Amino acid sequence: MTPTSCTAAYFTGAGTTRAITERFVAAIEAAGIPARAVDVTRAGSDVPAFGPDDLAVFAVPSYGGRAPAPALAQFARCEGHDTPAVLIVTFGNRAVDDTFLELADTVRAHGFIPVALGAIVAHHSLMIDVAQGRPDAADLAATDELARKVLSKLAAVANVRDAELTDIPGNHPYRDFHGVPFRAQADPARCTGCGACARQCPAAAIDPANPTATDADACITCMRCINVCPARARSLTGGDALVAQRAAFAERLAPRVESYTVL
Repeated sequence: MTPTSCTAAYFTGAGTTRAITERFVAAIEAAGIPARAVDVTRAGSDVPAFGPDDLAVFAVPSYGGRAPAPALAQFARCEGHDTPAVLIVTFGNRAVDDTFLELADTVRAHGFIPVALGAIVAHHSLMIDVAQGRPDAADLAATDELARKVLSKLAAVANVRDAELTDIPGNHPYRDFHGVPFRAQADPARCTGCGACARQCPAAAIDPANPTATDADACITCMRCINVCPARARSLTGGDALVAQRAAFAERLAPRVESYTVL
């Protein structure tokens, strides 16, 4: 079976998951198959419809070894019909833990069949001294290779079930992760009130009428509001504790981890 089109839905905070998704889509297009990437990060954003002959892609960053809850909520609104799915996880040079399994459980419940996995190292969005410069050429090459191998795998089978991955890495129950003790906040002196952060927040944690107010309980520290703020008015709380944790992570995660695929 050969898909006639490819639709990739991605969740991204700092932008690296978008870059990897777009790279994968470009590799599919290079094989002569129309493909598109759809950003579903923003709370309430539209999710794509998947055609009967689509190849689906779901891409997320790994947060503490888990898939971001807002991403899973968005993907649960998608509907497949025994649609082959590629699961892509970006991670900051440590591990993906249960991210693939949690993602697979979600999309399987909505008619998608995982046929391949790609774990791609990317610059850590929170511990910013980790995996700097990544994804690099090797990571992008792994993304291209994943696209080629997926198409080859599907072309070799008559039925999508013959390509299904039955053993997804991860464990039940999922790894405990209750977020980090750092939250994005706005500097009232620099905030222009444009509302870009509120419009783009995946957790609806920012009051559109007062963008300097952030719901700390709802915030998932995805860094999206910091990255979309045109006035650079937003930053993380944490002070010396954040500086110390970043230094500790930079030392512990200094050894290079390679991107990898599972087919």
